[in-house]
Parts: sequence; C-alpha cells; structure tokens
Amino acid sequence: MKIGIFDSGIGGLTVFKEISKALPSFEIIYLGDTARLPYGIKSKRTIDRYSINNVKLLKSLDCEIIVIACNTASSYSTNLLKSKFKIPIFDVISAGVKAALKDNPKILGVIGTDSTINSMAYNKMILNNNSNIKVYTKACSIFVPIIEQGLIKKKHYNKIIEENLKFFKNKNLNGLILGCTHYPIIKRKIKDYLGDDIRLIDSSLEVSATLKKYLEINYPNEFTKRKSKRSILLTDKSNYFDSVIKKIFNKLDFNIKLIDIK
Repeated sequence: MKIGIFDSGIGGLTVFKEISKALPSFEIIYLGDTARLPYGIKSKRTIDRYSINNVKLLKSLDCEIIVIACNTASSYSTNLLKSKFKIPIFDVISAGVKAALKDNPKILGVIGTDSTINSMAYNKMILNNNSNIKVYTKACSIFVPIIEQGLIKKKHYNKIIEENLKFFKNKNLNGLILGCTHYPIIKRKIKDYLGDDIRLIDSSLEVSATLKKYLEINYPNEFTKRKSKRSILLTDKSNYFDSVIKKIFNKLDFNIKLIDIK
C-alpha cells in the first residue's frame, strides 16, 4: 500500500520522516510543491486548486491514502478534498487538536503561519470539542525562513524567538500546538524560552500516530518487517532545497526527483 504526503514545500518532510519511522513497511511518496510555495499567503481558491492537483498526482502514482502535511492546506482544503476523493485523507490540524485535548486542558496556545492563524481552523476545532477552553493564537511566520536558511545558530535568533513568543508568557498555558510542520525542528528552543512545564503538541508526531492506529485496525496484514520504498518529489529543486533537506535528515536513503504538476 502506498501513502502519499503533500506540502507546499519541504517543511512537511518532518511529517514524512515520522511516518517513515512509524510505518517502515509501507511505501511512502512525498510531494513538495516547492515551485509554488508559500501557500500561506495565497487565497483559499488557489490553495484548493493546488491541493486538488497534488492529490490527483499522488493518486496517479497509486497512492491509496493521503496525508495533508501542510497546515494551510489542512485548514482550507481538507473538507473539499474529502468530498472530492473517496480515499482516506488525514490532516495535521485534526491530529494536533485531538492530541492537545487529551489531558483536558484549560488554556491552549497555537502558533502557525499567518494563513493558518487567520483561518481560525484550530480555534474552531478546539472550541467545537470543548467550548470552555481558552485559546490564544499567534502568527510566527518568520520562523519558517529562519529555519530553512539555517539561522537558528545565529546570535539574534534567540531574540526573534523571544519577540514572537513573549505573548504567551504568563498566559498559564497547558499546551502549545506547533501549527506549522517546520516548527518541530526548533522544539527545543521553544521549550527553552517557554519552559519545560509547557507541553508542545507536534503535529508531525500526532498525525503519524493517528495514521498508524488507523492502518493497524484496517490493514493489519500490510505490516511486515520488510522496509519499503521512499520517494521525494519536488516541483522545484535547487541547492537551497538540497541543503534544507540535509538539515532534516541525517542520512538520505531515497531518491529526490523533480516533477511538474499540470
């Protein structure tokens, strides 16, 4: 069985990495629409169109399950994709919210890109499940280019973390949802600033766990000890993207291929 994962760029490779570890016997194809990123500043109409094209491509490659590893596409296009394609579709927002609600929190925080935060997708889903929870949200779009460009080792990076997250200080958060698939890469730095007592909800880990549970129930015979194939497809490939991919993976044991989406 093939699992297809897509994102607007390469941040979703954190999801690809966790699913690969959790499901070694399943063939996994990752599609990064790097030629058209970022999705976070585009309209819902455009994001819907891109997302439909992404799923069509993955289906043409015989993927039977789709994971939306993009918070923006998850917030805007999940319902549309589920209505249009009659295959299982998992999204990072649903998985993240479900995990965040496990310990009956009273106060939650959410960080993400501007589009994800402005969509109110996390707020709506949290409050639909428990209207008594207080939700604080903050757009931290600047984290994405900083992570991708490797600036987390620069002296001024800690100041940027502080400026973007000081909003949550003294809010008595029970948990903080990392509403962008880039953010797990800087989990440690976020913890260092906000404190170890705040639980960070990593959508990469949560959607991986949700998918594994679903497959164990519905496709138990697909689990074997044999490691299956992994592929990364990008709509634009450059030395820049290669360098970021190397930051995410210690070892690349799969091919990266350049493709076009029509």
